[in-house]
Amino acid sequence: MVIALPTPPPFYKGEEAIPLTQNAKVVMGTLCFAVIMWMTEAIPFPATSLGLIVLLHIMNIDSFGNLVKSGVGNQSIMFLMGAMGLSAAMTESGLARRFMLWMLTKVGRRTDRIVLAFMLVGMLTSMWVTDMAVAAMLVPLGVSILQGSGCKPLESNFGRALMIAIVWGALIGGTASPAGCGANVLAMQYVRDIAHLDVSFAQWMMVGVPGALLMVPLGWFFLVKAFPPEFKEIPIALDTIRDELRSLGSLKIKEIRTLIVFVVMVVLWLGGSHVESVLGFKAPEAFVALLGFVLLFMPGLRVFENWKDASRSIDWGGLILIAGGISAGMLLASTGAARWIAWGALSEVGSLHPVLRVLAVITLVELLKIFFSSNSVTGAVVMPLIIALAMNIGMNPWVLAGPAGIASSLAFIMVTSSPTNVIPYSSGYFRISEFAKVGVVITIIAILCVTFSVSVFGRFAGMNIWV
Repeated sequence: MVIALPTPPPFYKGEEAIPLTQNAKVVMGTLCFAVIMWMTEAIPFPATSLGLIVLLHIMNIDSFGNLVKSGVGNQSIMFLMGAMGLSAAMTESGLARRFMLWMLTKVGRRTDRIVLAFMLVGMLTSMWVTDMAVAAMLVPLGVSILQGSGCKPLESNFGRALMIAIVWGALIGGTASPAGCGANVLAMQYVRDIAHLDVSFAQWMMVGVPGALLMVPLGWFFLVKAFPPEFKEIPIALDTIRDELRSLGSLKIKEIRTLIVFVVMVVLWLGGSHVESVLGFKAPEAFVALLGFVLLFMPGLRVFENWKDASRSIDWGGLILIAGGISAGMLLASTGAARWIAWGALSEVGSLHPVLRVLAVITLVELLKIFFSSNSVTGAVVMPLIIALAMNIGMNPWVLAGPAGIASSLAFIMVTSSPTNVIPYSSGYFRISEFAKVGVVITIIAILCVTFSVSVFGRFAGMNIWV
């Protein structure tokens, strides 16, 4: 339908015309079809993404080889595969669970502190382990505490607060580093491919970590006010968790190996240009992620006994989803569709104060998150538009794309907006309506925290909004 509609008149940037070409209309129409498929889940997400590549080739927008190369051959896919491998190793070796248990033993019996501890543990772990894995590991621990305290599903405020805290902690932590969520590295790669700007792992964390650290205490304070626990201290000691931690004994060999690989990867990720001067060659994020994944199979560092064990923990469907989205997103940029949409729908943003520009972009992404049940889908649709807008108003694209990438991971309102949300919901301790009500408030908190972090710390991350 979009393709058959009459071509609208061009927009104007001063005297420069910004037309909508026929190829741009085709890309927009194909992407609209994909968005409908994603929103209705008529067919699986990955199948829709593969269909994008097929349709765009049939429509003669680009060659099949170029479409596959821009999507499947993108560095982001390698980065995510390596990051998922590290996440799987931390889970399989038991290192992630040991860390969580250790943190929880330091909390004590106060219910409000237990809620804070679950949020904080979720955030710190989710920086390096996928959101879903973090939720999957924390929910059984939380449920055991609730059951031991006699908390009944849908009747306990402590149960509501604790299970929602698990969601919030995992989602917030996913924004703190590029390894935390697929949408993060997608945003970085779009900036590199479309705007030709180099963005590093450390630059993301300079803004992501302060924003996450702000969201956790503010979100926790609001959560325990919205659902005040019915008792101040749990009626049981935390001996169960302490006993479980003691039963693990000292670090196992696989945990030590995983920890070694993890430290190497983080050092290389954060080292940036300093690493290049030492090693004599560049070590981009995707290379480091892939190197770490390979090391997990090497003698002396082996965590995975065979490929089948590792591949079971990699979301291949998610990688395909991202690959198709990248192909379509790159064509949105190259055909001029992104520029036309951005200028028509968002050109007024350019007249706002720099802080308000960032605030407006984050708010837009959060509104879209209500409809999209995938962070990567949100990033694939929005990121080319945001970058095109920034380039047209003469603004550093990273200033808007970075916050938009962070915001695309914060699915706080709808339970269906992220699989991470569904795992704690399945415990039965909170209703969808309760999740949405507090989700609106934490979304506002998140928007303000990310905007503040960009405004204050962005100058150290290559996104100084004040120039």
